[in-house]
Amino acid sequence: MKSERKQIQESNLLADKIEAQFVKVKKALPAILAVSAIVLVSLLGYGLYSSMQETAAAKAWTALYFSDTDPSELNSISSDFAGTSAGQWAKQKAGDAYMAKALERVYVDREVAEQYFKQAIDEYQGVTSTTSDVFLKERAWFGQAQAAEGLGDSEQAVSCYRKVTATPGLSPELLASINQRVNWIESKSGEAFFAWYKQRKSAVPALQQAEPVKLPLPGAPDFQFKDYLPSDKPTEPAGSTTEPAVTEPAATEPAASEPAAATPAAEPAVVPPPATEPPATEAPAAAETPATEPK
Repeated sequence: MKSERKQIQESNLLADKIEAQFVKVKKALPAILAVSAIVLVSLLGYGLYSSMQETAAAKAWTALYFSDTDPSELNSISSDFAGTSAGQWAKQKAGDAYMAKALERVYVDREVAEQYFKQAIDEYQGVTSTTSDVFLKERAWFGQAQAAEGLGDSEQAVSCYRKVTATPGLSPELLASINQRVNWIESKSGEAFFAWYKQRKSAVPALQQAEPVKLPLPGAPDFQFKDYLPSDKPTEPAGSTTEPAVTEPAATEPAASEPAAATPAAEPAVVPPPATEPPATEAPAAAETPATEPK
């Protein structure tokens, strides 16, 4: 009996503890449900945001892939997809496009070329200030250094080159090439060149304003091809006994190859081909035997 009573007491004590815990949980249940709802909504929101970001990134890369090299089109892509990696690459490509335009005009119109160089620097600076991609930032610094050289700003060019060399993971070949370039810019030859380059605002227009050299035009081509066409008269092999074809001589032109006395009266003279072609191989007229020989 004592053991049964003891078990009943323990069961009642356990029930009282459970009821007390349930009362506590019941009081905190609204807060638990609220926290659970917030977590669930946050997970759903993050999933939706990630999906939208992936969709935007896919659209950005597609637009960049099918884009032209026109800087205005690339700028529109970079502004429409500013938060994506493709948008930053579009900005980098816009800087490269301005650089290409500047290099086309640098020896023709320095003022226009300098405007393109400045626009390229603006694009590159927009990349370096926003991207976290080390490789992309390295390319942007390198492009900015080259554009600074185009403007004749050697100090800015060296500063940008040194930022490229400070990038971790740079290839040894590129590092050696940049250091060689920096050493030349800082040398006396480089200083002399940039001093000349800054003063020489226009290098080629003076040459373009000169009178063009008038060269004589070649003569009209001769389409007769006298020396190249084959002769209509077949060439007989040497030692052939076949007599060549006999043509009627001109009335006022005697045979050029033989005296008139050597030709029999009953047989017309053999006229050789024109002087421009060598005559075919033939036996001399004196060696020919007349058909009827006088006795």
